[in-house]
Amino acid sequence: MLGMGSDIVEVARIRTAIERHGDRFLNRCFRPDEIALAARRGAQGPATLASRWAAKEAFVKAIGVAGPIAYRDVEVVHREGGPAVLRLHGNAAAALRASGAERVLLSLSHEREVALAVVILD
Repeated sequence: MLGMGSDIVEVARIRTAIERHGDRFLNRCFRPDEIALAARRGAQGPATLASRWAAKEAFVKAIGVAGPIAYRDVEVVHREGGPAVLRLHGNAAAALRASGAERVLLSLSHEREVALAVVILD
């Protein structure tokens, strides 16, 4: 299966969700390592989370399944000295196995108030 998805997110949208809903929002949508990375990045934390939110959305678009995939089932991790990659859990991992795709490619970017992610399944 070949699939592609992209998403763009306003950093302000994520910043507002954090301000309004705090830990409830963070724990519902992100895994502990993603939250910890954003906390370490201080003022850049919302942009970090926005790019991860975009990656989660891009994966769902690329996989194209009808069933629910929780945001926490799609995790963005960094390999030591390498680019960000997706680590899939639960329904996201099951959907990838069912798709027959063998690789998941991820590209993230953010600039001031927007974050972008592209996911390609091959």
